[in-house]
Amino acid sequence: MRSMGVDVLELSRRQHGELVVVSLAGELDADNISQVRKCLDEAVRASEPRLVVDLSAVTFIDTTGLGVLVRQLATVREREGSMALVAPDGQVLRRLRRTNLAPLFPIYDTLPEALSDALA
Repeated sequence: MRSMGVDVLELSRRQHGELVVVSLAGELDADNISQVRKCLDEAVRASEPRLVVDLSAVTFIDTTGLGVLVRQLATVREREGSMALVAPDGQVLRRLRRTNLAPLFPIYDTLPEALSDALA
């Protein structure tokens, strides 16, 4: 989605059993990171949170976006929870690999795969 030449980030959050799924679409960068941070923080308020972040519709992610994911992972682990990413082959997965962040997260190609594994 384009608005004045800038990809608009769309966020959604939903409960899926014990899991919270946050889906992001568009560009994840410094321009919208506070919105993303707030959404993720609200998703993991419970103790032992179980979070899946669906990045399959993200068209661009910069280091600010990567930093928020890593900080969120630290928060989730402090609360003895879990966090997984959905990042099919593309720009987001390449960026995670190039920055050596991919090994920190369980990463799935599809949301159904992530849900199936997380609920097992």
